Amino acid sequence: MAAYPIIFNAEIESADIRFDRGFILTCWVHLKWDGSGQGFGGYVLGGSPFDDALCAKHDAQANFAADFIGGVLTVAGVESFKDLPGRIVRVGKADDGWGGEILAIGHPTKERWYEPKERLAALRIEEAA
Repeated sequence: MAAYPIIFNAEIESADIRFDRGFILTCWVHLKWDGSGQGFGGYVLGGSPFDDALCAKHDAQANFAADFIGGVLTVAGVESFKDLPGRIVRVGKADDGWGGEILAIGHPTKERWYEPKERLAALRIEEAA
């Protein structure tokens, strides 16, 4: 079992890949549980190839977009982004109450978790090597 103090099941209500501020590629997975809900994501996954921002320099950085999207699809047990709504995932949160950050989402029956901050750190280590 993963080492998250708070673990519970949630349903993916919706999922969205979009450009924020017109050039920052981001992804959100909106989860619902027990009459409540919260978003998972919001990381800078890249940028518009037509923009000069650092996030758009895809040749100089690891592909976090593929990592994040692939991680979410895998733990949700689907092969297509459009199939995410309605899927059940486990939610791992820190021990800071129900309003705290979602640290990871996991497969509902397998011991498979996707934790973006851990993956970001791993990608940065690989880049520096």
